[in-house]
Amino acid sequence: MRTSLRYGLHPILPARLGFRRLLARTNPDLSSVLDATDPFALAPSRSRVTLARVAHEVLDRKVPGDFVEFGVHRGGTAGVLASILRTEPERTLHLFDRWGDLPEPTEEDGDMKVRYARDNIPEKLADLRTRPPLESLRTLMERMQFDRVKYYQGWYDDTIATYSGEPIAFASVDCDYYDSVKLVLDFIRDRASPGCVILVDDYGDDWPGAKKATDDFCARHGLTSEVVINQALVRF
Repeated sequence: MRTSLRYGLHPILPARLGFRRLLARTNPDLSSVLDATDPFALAPSRSRVTLARVAHEVLDRKVPGDFVEFGVHRGGTAGVLASILRTEPERTLHLFDRWGDLPEPTEEDGDMKVRYARDNIPEKLADLRTRPPLESLRTLMERMQFDRVKYYQGWYDDTIATYSGEPIAFASVDCDYYDSVKLVLDFIRDRASPGCVILVDDYGDDWPGAKKATDDFCARHGLTSEVVINQALVRF
């Protein structure tokens, strides 16, 4: 599967022009992974294709270490990573999430401080309680027959200290809020293998905190980011 998954249509092609139909013709393996992860995904198809492309680039360059994801929810993007790691028996997928709650945004999150304040999202919080996302994620991993996965449930401040993996080769970050993104980027940097790549989701105007945290991180450490639609690639 790895050989065919690495080739796919560039995600810039809009969905309205038949992105998924063309992908099914040009890369049926990747298309089937998207089909399998659709019910579990908040990330759109194009973001998951970028995720697959960058993850394969890391493997092709033989960057040593494990894969991590921060902000997993029901597992749509984790399922894509699991499909890629099937042929990498020495690597483990580490998944970090609160699974059932959301943090309080801060001033750094701009308009989201009000929109996603806990008092303003009771329905979202209730949905997390009544439809536990971790159960959905475990179901997906079972369907994909992937068991080299470790779950770190809780607030990042607590769980990153319990990380038990190898140096990090690839990281997917989908934490939305400034404080969360800042915390995990610093954590990843301290454990990054040479050649590590971080893919930061929600890099744009919709989630200003995630963008600011990424820009601040790159400025502090003299790094640059490559932007693909609403995702940022940070390379070491």
